[in-house]
Amino acid sequence: MTASTNRRPRTIYSNPSRAARPKPEASGRERFWWIFMRLSGLALVFLALGHMFIMHVLVVLTGDQIDFAFVQSRWGTPFWRIYDLLLLVLAFMHGVNGARIVISDYVAHRTARSLIIGVLLFISAAWLILGIAIIALFDPSAS
Repeated sequence: MTASTNRRPRTIYSNPSRAARPKPEASGRERFWWIFMRLSGLALVFLALGHMFIMHVLVVLTGDQIDFAFVQSRWGTPFWRIYDLLLLVLAFMHGVNGARIVISDYVAHRTARSLIIGVLLFISAAWLILGIAIIALFDPSAS
């Protein structure tokens, strides 16, 4: 008998903090976020690729520079503001929800998990409001 036949099969352990908690229900808030992650991820693929193509291919090919005047002319139309606002909100919420899921998976202590998620949501809300305010309140006529 060779040494390789005497080995015990390798056991792959699941995350103990996730296994100890009950599974989320098939409906409700977690189901909404599960669907949101799939749909926002799909939308972000097109929005982000479109943004990269426009900003880093078309602008370079036309010889323009990305500066204040460029942003001023771009955000002078509602289409680009809505496009950038949608990109910001979807990307931010997608990322924060992903971080929330990772925290829920790996922080076993209930109080610590709640505290970390609370801090994450507070800081994220502040940054998201700031980003939305910048896009919404930007005055393209100012120089």
